[in-house]
Amino acid sequence: MNDESATLKPSVLGALRARVRGTSLVRGDEGYDLARRVWNGAIDRFPSCIVECADAEDVSHTMRIAIDNGLRMTVRGGGHNVAGRSIRDDALLLDLSKLRQVSVNRDLRVATVQGGAVWRDVDGATAVEGLATTGGLVSSTGVGGFTLGGGAGWLMRKHGLACDNLHSAGVVLADGRFVRASPQEHPDLYWGLRGGAGGLGVVTSFEFQLHPLHEVLAGLVVHPAEHAAAALRAFRDFAADAPDEFCGITVIAHGPPLPFLDPAWHGRPVVMFAMCWSGDLAKGETALAALRGHGQPVVDHIGRMPYAQWQQLQDPLAPRGHYYYWKTANYAGLSDSTVNELAAMANRLPTMRSEIHVQHMGGAVSRFSAEEAAFPHRDAQFFVNFIGVTDAASAASSLREGIRALHDRAARDALPGAQANFADRDDSDNIRRFGLKNAGRLEALRKKYDPAGIFAGP
Repeated sequence: MNDESATLKPSVLGALRARVRGTSLVRGDEGYDLARRVWNGAIDRFPSCIVECADAEDVSHTMRIAIDNGLRMTVRGGGHNVAGRSIRDDALLLDLSKLRQVSVNRDLRVATVQGGAVWRDVDGATAVEGLATTGGLVSSTGVGGFTLGGGAGWLMRKHGLACDNLHSAGVVLADGRFVRASPQEHPDLYWGLRGGAGGLGVVTSFEFQLHPLHEVLAGLVVHPAEHAAAALRAFRDFAADAPDEFCGITVIAHGPPLPFLDPAWHGRPVVMFAMCWSGDLAKGETALAALRGHGQPVVDHIGRMPYAQWQQLQDPLAPRGHYYYWKTANYAGLSDSTVNELAAMANRLPTMRSEIHVQHMGGAVSRFSAEEAAFPHRDAQFFVNFIGVTDAASAASSLREGIRALHDRAARDALPGAQANFADRDDSDNIRRFGLKNAGRLEALRKKYDPAGIFAGP
């Protein structure tokens, strides 16, 4: 299929505006430049047309027009993917961001979520019923891309990844047909949607399993960077035997301007334990005592709070429009040499806003069979995200170089794969993201469900 030029034929644009209830924008239209922007300010792309769908029927109409005119397309929900895979130069952008309705069946413990929703929408609706499911660590993250890429969040060790909690999905296929993907209907498509990073159709609705949850025991414990190696070892050793109710991240960063952190530590290199306990809270107090008691922290700010509140506390650290560059690595375990490499990086972060996240997996994630879903990284006990952030365009190039250098030093003992949701633009090798077997199976699925190649690759 040939790529359409950046200027859409007038007849195609006319067809879109005649048949689609939502707005269709092309370059030069008021609102186009704003609509083409995604969360990562480093992504500067110009789609041939942006179709802001008003409902699921708009999706079918748009896809039929695209098929009839040989157009390629991308799909955007929250637009939070760091690599900007939801938007391509000269491709039609199918924007689902207005489709954000969430309905909750309290008796069945199931949430039905439209394809353009973000996790703030889901967490708010489910919290009313005292229920929750695994969602993104930043509440503005889109449900669709997050789930299709696997979906690692605070509840994953107890309940699995977001894709593990997906009951079914409503999908508009590349030929315009609507189907339901589930273990009983189109099971091959259902398999591919659970961690295959998209490219198989447009998911207009998701059905998620929900779990009883009101409050969590959560917060931060902050240590000086000079104790980073000891803190990382303590976290690693605690995580080895931690109950599934615990999910934690060690964050290597400069002290953020948090109200409970002494201003003397703002901007200084620190190591922070971010903890979330999603089980019985009294048991959590006892279970977390060992990690909270490590060393002499600068501050211990752990307490009980609504899960939906905890889900939004990281939002200020990931503002829309900044320039981001990420690298990621999976580990079967953290060796002392890797710990020492990571600890030394506390004083080598390329910008004041950059961070390194050392995140614990295992638990329920590892107990799902590798054959059950396209997400392949069930053997990783930890994954490390090297998160480069700057608000200056002039610093973007040096930021990439700095993050790559940190990643390359720490990844010597890493497993061969890379998680799709944390892969940046230069991590497009499908064998690395999905493994050899899954990459081949996904390619076969794409040829089956999108034989004309209407969807730009994930």
